[in-house]
Amino acid sequence: MRFSKPFFAAVAAIWIGASAAMAAHVDFKDPRRALGREGDVRVDAELAQDTISQTSPINITYQIENLSQAPVAVADKIFDTNFDADSRTITFSVGSEVPPGPNMPHLVVIRPGEKRVLSGGALVHVVTPNIRTPWTAIPRYVQIQVTLLRDVTPFQKLIEQQSRTAVPVPLPNDMFDRWVESSESVLLNTIPVYWKNENRRGTAESDQPLSGTY
Repeated sequence: MRFSKPFFAAVAAIWIGASAAMAAHVDFKDPRRALGREGDVRVDAELAQDTISQTSPINITYQIENLSQAPVAVADKIFDTNFDADSRTITFSVGSEVPPGPNMPHLVVIRPGEKRVLSGGALVHVVTPNIRTPWTAIPRYVQIQVTLLRDVTPFQKLIEQQSRTAVPVPLPNDMFDRWVESSESVLLNTIPVYWKNENRRGTAESDQPLSGTY
């Protein structure tokens, strides 16, 4: 039996996709792992690195487990970081409580009883002086926050439309309020990190992380 080139291309695409899905996972024994839970939705996440700097991205792999009786969704292409100098914590945000533009963000739906493993990254927005003092606020922790849509019913037709086209799907004005009302954030425990900063001479110095909360 002879197979066409499109057949082999399709098989290769499926194999590559399956391999990527198998490769993405959260190591539950890794000390860089964090856990958060809101009601019947659990989120586990893992940092790809424990040393960060002003010029490096933060990369994470996270798993959403839906233990509820209804589907939930996450805007898996929206990432942001924010640094709080008082707590010396970088918050890595996934998803959004407010749609960032006129089009509906890409949504991944997690059905009841389902687990989905996703990944993403964002640049660090932290500015530190070249000459540090004991009072200089440098990052000591990373805390991951995942914002979910707990009620996807109002967005069902838009999600179906999004799955059929690569063209951005406009988000109707009345859906903005529904998005905000349906949003809920899961805040995970903090993960200790090292801060590595290059000085003017090009030598690197690292700071030991403090103990985190688990």
